Amino acid sequence: MAAFEIEVPALMRAPKVVDALGRVEAGADRILDEAVRICQIPAPTFDEGERAAYVRARYEALGLKDVAIDGAGNVRGRRPGAGGGTSVAVVTHMDTVFPRGTDLTVKRQEGRLAAPGLGDNSLSIASVLGIIEALDAAGVTTAGDLYFAATTGEEGLGDLKGMRAYMPDVRDRVGAVVIVDGLTPGRIVHEAVGSRRYKVIFTARGGHSWNHFPSPSAVHILGRAIADISRLEVPKEPKTTYNVGVIRGGTTVNTIASEADMLVDMRSVDTRCLADLERRVLAIVERQAKEGEGQAKLDLVGDRPAGVIAADHPLVQTCTAVYQAFGITTTHRAASTEANVPLSMGIPAVCLSVTSGENEHRTDEYIETAPLRSGIKAILLILLALAGRR
Repeated sequence: MAAFEIEVPALMRAPKVVDALGRVEAGADRILDEAVRICQIPAPTFDEGERAAYVRARYEALGLKDVAIDGAGNVRGRRPGAGGGTSVAVVTHMDTVFPRGTDLTVKRQEGRLAAPGLGDNSLSIASVLGIIEALDAAGVTTAGDLYFAATTGEEGLGDLKGMRAYMPDVRDRVGAVVIVDGLTPGRIVHEAVGSRRYKVIFTARGGHSWNHFPSPSAVHILGRAIADISRLEVPKEPKTTYNVGVIRGGTTVNTIASEADMLVDMRSVDTRCLADLERRVLAIVERQAKEGEGQAKLDLVGDRPAGVIAADHPLVQTCTAVYQAFGITTTHRAASTEANVPLSMGIPAVCLSVTSGENEHRTDEYIETAPLRSGIKAILLILLALAGRR
């Protein structure tokens, strides 16, 4: 991969770049309006088709090449470069954690807009569309191609479905990947938190709580397994975590449960620590099922790979230099994002945000409008720095 050697101040002074940045500044309200339109199109994970149709129409209206919706439901497009530069993939996810029927009405407050899924990730999609529009209007040509994708299945049990389908297709054509997601401007995610998620289903004989006592109970087995898992020691560095997030089981108060299940989440920035934690959790499940005279069935429902590039990697340093030029304080974070996929494949990738806000995945989610202009301009400049300008 080529090292990105740039003089950010010189790039910012280039007349066409100045024009493009000015168009983002002037068009920020239009970008917000587009974010609102996107937000009000329901897009639960596995049900993003309506939003995908909107994004496809916008890609086509902006003149991107090779626009298509692929087999995973991703919307793809390409902005051709003049040649000779690094091609960059620019990715935003379309899905939200909110089911159909959720009230998606956007509430306008002083300096804020609030709605479920507005910041995660409607605003990112709208911002990337605004960047394409600004580059075109200013006549900016990159050396490398810009590959755009609006992906499916990023959230929860979507398990990065769209990104897993997209990256193998472009891996030999791009030298870097920029994910636009989240609500922390200046945050540079370059370390991917890996995860393994299981649905564990315990079964037992069950029966009547009086007549068949003490027949084995699936709920009792599940409870003992959770208690043992909760006592596991895990390293603080590299950070490793576990959680039993959902439990279900039983039918009535006077029935010994014949089935119970739980969803277990395990995470680490280190693949060996994650594998060790998984081994210990599954050993608990097996032991408790055996001791409780029941059985356990394992269903792997999530498998997000880990990966990392160093803080001194040229991609990270390019992002840092651009943010500093805009007066934006940078932080380095490990997180689980769509960058997990390219990082695990050895492709340099970062995840960046365009503005601040709070309460992602809650119905009172909101974004701050003041940082938006500088956040979008920074990402535009990062793309030019990476792909080269002609």
